[in-house]
Amino acid sequence: MNDDMLRWIGDTWMGSAMRDIYWMWPFMENFHFFGLSVLFGGLVAIDLRVLGVARFVTMKGALTLIPYVCIGFAINLITGMFFFTGDPFRYYYNLAFQWKMGLIVLAGINALWFWFGEHAKLSKLADGQQADFGAKLIAGASLLIWVGVIILGRLIPYLE
Repeated sequence: MNDDMLRWIGDTWMGSAMRDIYWMWPFMENFHFFGLSVLFGGLVAIDLRVLGVARFVTMKGALTLIPYVCIGFAINLITGMFFFTGDPFRYYYNLAFQWKMGLIVLAGINALWFWFGEHAKLSKLADGQQADFGAKLIAGASLLIWVGVIILGRLIPYLE
């Protein structure tokens, strides 16, 4: 992406709103944190159940959180787009942001692997029954990836 494209992105209505409406940036930060809480809270419950740590939670009960995780992700995607358009040069060239985006792509691949490879098997497990190794690998990777995303997100203001 070249600087003209970044300038164009910053000149969109979203970018202008982020810079010109004084309450927009803090509002989006709060909404982004809310989305992250929904996303990560749901993932922790699901992943800990799949890993066998939270056996007191039924697998079917844990899997019912998937739509909430998706809603949390959608909130973060939208608010993240607002942040990027508000200061595209700061984000695009920021190493923490680049790594964060890479991990989010990896998280998406991991989620697709979960959905198409393990979800159907997990939803058929009896209460207390253990998930197989592949599902546990996906759940462990999910937790590690999203912790990395959170840490890198917090580092964005401090890395130039």
